[in-house]
Amino acid sequence: MEKYEVLIKILDELRSEAPDKYKSYHRDDEDSLKSIRARCYIHLFLKVNFGILDFVEREKYITDGPYDGGIDAYFIDIDEKKIYYIQSKFRNTKENFIEKDILYKELLAMDIARIIRDGEKADEKGAKYNGKILNMQKAISNLNESPMYKTEVIVLANASNKECKNIKRAIGDFDYSI
Repeated sequence: MEKYEVLIKILDELRSEAPDKYKSYHRDDEDSLKSIRARCYIHLFLKVNFGILDFVEREKYITDGPYDGGIDAYFIDIDEKKIYYIQSKFRNTKENFIEKDILYKELLAMDIARIIRDGEKADEKGAKYNGKILNMQKAISNLNESPMYKTEVIVLANASNKECKNIKRAIGDFDYSI
């Protein structure tokens, strides 16, 4: 079995962890599967990197959806005093997963500075950010010693050397990792 097939199998296992009340994870049509696997890719990252084993707990950190300001998930590490913002681009074919880079314009869609530094509740066009983004803002503002927290953007995607040079500028000059 090839690596990409193994990844798909893992993502489908994560999908099966979704309780029945998360109906969107239990759809089987091809278009739904693509978006479900993309979301499970974020679940996998949260599970492996931050040790969040419970599906429902991980789901709380996923903000992906319409009007998410380009932030697909976040995580607050209280021990390390660090807030992670995650932008994920899951590719639905083996070839795209390996070869397709995230584009600068996709990174520009991340409104991290507007959402975090400025506390904005809507994008530049006036569209309100989704409820999960607003809840994230509230959780961060409720942190004790919130100014002491460092910020890191995690880009779950391939990035060419050319795009890497522009990432920091595109995401508001925050530290980042790919």
